[in-house]
Amino acid sequence: MSGSDFLPSWSDGKAKSAILDFIASVVAPGASHVRTAERIATFDNDGTLWCEKPLYVQADFLVRRWKAMVDADPAKADEQPYKAVVEKDGVWLGSLLEHVPDVLKGVGEAYEGFTVEAFEQAVLEFFETTTHPTLGLPYTEVGYRPMRELLALLDRYDFTTYICSGGGRDFMRPVSEQMYGIPRERVIGSASVIEYRDGELYHTGGMEQPIDDGTGKPEHIWMRTGRRPLLAAGNADGDVPMLESARLGILIDHDDDEREFAYDTGAEKALAEARERGWTVVSMKDDFRTVF
Repeated sequence: MSGSDFLPSWSDGKAKSAILDFIASVVAPGASHVRTAERIATFDNDGTLWCEKPLYVQADFLVRRWKAMVDADPAKADEQPYKAVVEKDGVWLGSLLEHVPDVLKGVGEAYEGFTVEAFEQAVLEFFETTTHPTLGLPYTEVGYRPMRELLALLDRYDFTTYICSGGGRDFMRPVSEQMYGIPRERVIGSASVIEYRDGELYHTGGMEQPIDDGTGKPEHIWMRTGRRPLLAAGNADGDVPMLESARLGILIDHDDDEREFAYDTGAEKALAEARERGWTVVSMKDDFRTVF
């Protein structure tokens, strides 16, 4: 499996070769062949499939909602995460995974009492009207082109691809097929508890546990598929357990400060594990011909 027909937005190199060789090895007859039903591939979303800087896409969505909530109830300005919004604390908002209890509280309160349809409409309106704060692109266009090509290639060779993200399941679902060709039923993510009342489904203030990060990722993948992933891709420390559980682990290294953002904060363990375990590290600077 080689040539320009495969992954054209990828530069020729070790990462591209490792991915293509792995796919070829599991689809061809022989000792390494894997039957179609077991060709499960799981992808983190933030920083793996779409841009996560200068803040998570869903954080932008939530910050707007939290601001509206403070406007309606100014007393909220004394507590997090609302305090960070009022004070425009970019450091706090840019490191949400370091404030998980406060974030989960804010996520639960933001759309508590909304029907699932009303929440989805709010998500769709956000994507239709909001652009990335520095790239100037609609958020639906900040998916990485090379990763979309990889998803399409895996689909071509009868892999079943899933998103497995710490982000909100019901936030990603409305755009997952448009952006990645992944249908909504194959989106695994953190989620509020859904409650059925009087013929309607409502978001509640509670969050399903565990959230879909760290060890929650392989646990949720198993609960959804009954299998371990054959291939898994991520970019951060929270993806390590998912990558450990796969035969081929792919780690995106954000080292391109010209076309995207250069950073390794929150990925230090993942990068060390990649060296130790022989995962395929994808340099955004060297391995992506184009980013978006």
